[in-house]
Amino acid sequence: MRELTVREKVLLGACIGAIFIVVNGFAARSILKNLSGGDGEIRSLRSQLADHEMRLEDAPAAEAREKWLIEMMPRLGNSTLGKEQGDLLQALQDECFERKLTIERQSLQEIEYNNFYTEVAVRLEIKGDEAVVTEWLTTLQGPEKFQVIKNLEIELDLRSREPEPQAECEITVAKWFVPDSSGVSPAETDKESSGEQG
Repeated sequence: MRELTVREKVLLGACIGAIFIVVNGFAARSILKNLSGGDGEIRSLRSQLADHEMRLEDAPAAEAREKWLIEMMPRLGNSTLGKEQGDLLQALQDECFERKLTIERQSLQEIEYNNFYTEVAVRLEIKGDEAVVTEWLTTLQGPEKFQVIKNLEIELDLRSREPEPQAECEITVAKWFVPDSSGVSPAETDKESSGEQG
């Protein structure tokens, strides 16, 4: 085997150097890819940690709210959801009558079963003096009532010939009750029992 010339040694060194650079480039790229994925994971973990710390700080207030809800949220007792829905509609009708608001349409909404509450709701379309409608809307919600406005559309009736501005209001009002202990709606119970029989 003959000895390499100076030119051949330079070319061999350049080849080995190029191979070394390419291998190191691939290794560096792989390492940087892993590190950048780690940065995203670190950011995600920091965000989760901040969220958990915030919940931990809020825990006493959350416990107080939960205790208040347990004590104050209405229970059905001997009543039924259908009766409570009818009572809600009757109460809203009485309030409208007292304020001389006209109910143009009314309907009962489907009962909703959630983990934290059971909801009955009614939908009304009413018409009357704008100031009276606005004042009535302010009375509908309150912490002790467990009543919420789920949907509200109100507009001025520009065609009215009344001396006072008239408003047309479409509103859905819901009332919340302590959920059924099973947490399952009667419809779901019927489906499960018919599925078990079939």
